[in-house]
Amino acid sequence: IVVCRLGYCNALYFGINEKLINQLQLIQNAAAKAVVGLYKHDHLGETLKELHWLPIKFRIQFKLLLLVYKCLNGLGPSYLMSMFRYADYSHSIYLYEPRVISHYGERSFEKSG
Repeated sequence: IVVCRLGYCNALYFGINEKLINQLQLIQNAAAKAVVGLYKHDHLGETLKELHWLPIKFRIQFKLLLLVYKCLNGLGPSYLMSMFRYADYSHSIYLYEPRVISHYGERSFEKSG
């Protein structure tokens, strides 16, 4: 249940500060130890790789890039696909970067994608 909650909407975590990412990573580490039966002070080592779990920081990037890929290939939700403006030149896609005014605009899906 904890792992599902960590994965829920984790593309929204893009741009959060390192302190929050570290706290989420601690939760993921504790969940991994519980799954494989390690004790609190045991070394985690290769456990995340054995479980095929990405660390939180990379998981956030992966989910965001997966959404962008789906949107650019017509597989994503229409409300997200409409946010991207791009030019398609002979097997190359060039995305237009939108202008943002605030710090929160930097974290928007349209800008971060």
